Amino acid sequence: GVTHWQSPNYFAYFPSSGSVAGFLGEMLSVGFNVVGFNWMSSPAATELETIVMDWLGKMLNLPKPFLFSGGGGGVLQGTTCEGILCTVTAARDKVLNKIGRDRIGDLVVYCSDQTHCALKKAAQIAGIHPDNIRALPTHQRDAFGLCPETLGAALAADVSEGLVPLYLCSTVGTTSSTAVDPLRALCEVAAEYDIWVHVDAAYAGSAC
Repeated sequence: GVTHWQSPNYFAYFPSSGSVAGFLGEMLSVGFNVVGFNWMSSPAATELETIVMDWLGKMLNLPKPFLFSGGGGGVLQGTTCEGILCTVTAARDKVLNKIGRDRIGDLVVYCSDQTHCALKKAAQIAGIHPDNIRALPTHQRDAFGLCPETLGAALAADVSEGLVPLYLCSTVGTTSSTAVDPLRALCEVAAEYDIWVHVDAAYAGSAC
């Protein structure tokens, strides 16, 4: 049989997009599609990306240094998986440039047991050993959000073993349970170990 993701009765993973607006948007996207990987290939797409990223930054009340107009900026990724891979790779290179490329086997990535499987795939593509991907347990009492104490204990244990904490993937709306991780508290714990914090808000970020 077919699992009909666009049915209004389908509630798993992602909401359906089978609306009139969704159909029209797909038609426009296909009809005007371009390869926008740099300014030369599509000036309009690149300029629009710059504008949209600044719009998003302002909507989130980010400081001016995060905006293109303030010397910062960002990139629209094709998929959430692509975005996670991009950030894992950036975090990896940042740390290995400090400690040496030969220590890639010591890098550790953290997430909850509710985190999308894209993280495990991205981490392995980036060269992180599968044994160094920590899917930390969550509980119903915490609405399946990652407990800061659980993260702190895992970080401390790995450091004591001579490993290097690299990256935390927190989530705003997991696809399995719509769990929302306590971002502020997790960031405070992560800051003690100077690790990269990524927020996967693909599912419920627009509701914040």
